[in-house]
Amino acid sequence: MSNPVIYQALGILLILFFLFLIYMFTKTWRWFHVLCAFCVFGASIGFICCAAMSYRTHAAWRTLELKSRQQRENLEAEYALLINGDLAEIVQTTKSIRRSNAEFARLVFDRGRVWRSCIPQAPQANGTVVVGTIPADAAGGEAPTSSQMIQKMILYAFLEDVAPADAGVPPDTRLPAIYLGEFTATTVTPTSVTLQPTLPLNVNIQPKPGATWTLYETMPVDGHNFFAADMNDIPDLNEDAEVSPVFGTIDPAFVDTYIKMPQRLQNQTDTEYQQVQAAHTALLDMYKRDGKRGDPDRDPPDNVWMKVLFTEERSVDVDSGAVLGGVEGSQTFFNQGLAEIPLLQRGGQAKFKPDQIGVFPREDAERLIAEGVCDPGENIYVRTLNDYEYQFRSNHLRMVRLRQDIERMQHNMQKITETNARTETQIAYRTQEKGKLIQDRDKFQYELAEIGKYQGQLEQVLSVTKAELSRLYRSNATLEKELDRMSNELTEKIDRRTREAVAEAG
Repeated sequence: MSNPVIYQALGILLILFFLFLIYMFTKTWRWFHVLCAFCVFGASIGFICCAAMSYRTHAAWRTLELKSRQQRENLEAEYALLINGDLAEIVQTTKSIRRSNAEFARLVFDRGRVWRSCIPQAPQANGTVVVGTIPADAAGGEAPTSSQMIQKMILYAFLEDVAPADAGVPPDTRLPAIYLGEFTATTVTPTSVTLQPTLPLNVNIQPKPGATWTLYETMPVDGHNFFAADMNDIPDLNEDAEVSPVFGTIDPAFVDTYIKMPQRLQNQTDTEYQQVQAAHTALLDMYKRDGKRGDPDRDPPDNVWMKVLFTEERSVDVDSGAVLGGVEGSQTFFNQGLAEIPLLQRGGQAKFKPDQIGVFPREDAERLIAEGVCDPGENIYVRTLNDYEYQFRSNHLRMVRLRQDIERMQHNMQKITETNARTETQIAYRTQEKGKLIQDRDKFQYELAEIGKYQGQLEQVLSVTKAELSRLYRSNATLEKELDRMSNELTEKIDRRTREAVAEAG
């Protein structure tokens, strides 16, 4: 009976039958009654048509309303599921918007703002460099937007490079690769920023063609789950830590890819390189064991935490009572692990119910066990997180000092080389002078030998002469004595004869 032709035929028959009745009524009814009956019948047909159309419209809208209501209920349920997750699950496996917002807020808080694909210009003599903050691949028709930088802002610059093929990012994606240094913004425009190094530069920041920088407002931070195969994976604390690590399953290949063995340095001994290999292996072991079972006898006490199973309800303070502003922190955060930044605070105590599992530092876990509120579980190894801001700054300063030491040593070596060259010149001159002196010595020795021979001859002649002179002296002395004797004798004879002559004359 759903064929509309049948209803149309019945309607026509009914109209014909009514017209037949009207015609018959005209014989006994007055014309006014016949006219009223005809009008009522026409109005009834109109009413039936309007009622049918209204019913059809009502039925259509009612069906649509029921369908829309069902869709609304489904959307509300889906909305609640997306906002809060499945409230019937104890361990949430459905990712919710609240959780995603918290994760995003934590990532943004840890990372800060980032300006990628910045185009550096050639640096000036004092190290100042102008960097364009509009990405190199930005559409030409788009109007430049403000970089939202401010003067005196501290920025950390990294040189970008094409990501490796196994990085899990789209091809030709450029990622930060080399740390350039710490800079402060001196001049800011909507499309560029002038950077001044806060520390002496360690690397050459002369940009190559096509080079791009990444500027970080906050130095990237370390995290336990950054090397996990799935950062959003929720571990099952009821499982063994070797099966379900606390911080997610670490991908060893991913760790090996990004923490590579350092290359052997020139002039590095086998023993020194073996020490480097051992340190690298220990570093890889720290990352791969993070969140797995710990060994109190082997691992440092600060790196050993403990799983505990609560036997009764317990509330634990997780928010700090310190009144802070911005991202300022205090020592309480480091000593007790309390959340101080409002963005990270829970807004109340964390409540543990019986049969729930928690992971605490070993000292806190032992205190809870001593209070009798929980039972001990397995030990968990928790690696010490790196403070990249301090380490990059410290390593940067060390490398700057090493570079300065190298430059100073090279300068000293250059001076020593120049001095050595001058010394060699003097040695050559002195060697030549020595050769001449040796020749002079040989000649002198020859002359000395000849003079010695001549001296011997002269000494021999001198000896003969002395002997002859001695003989002559003795002969002369003898002759002198003889002459004195003869003179005395003659004088005596003359005197005697004179006396005799005088005597004879007298």
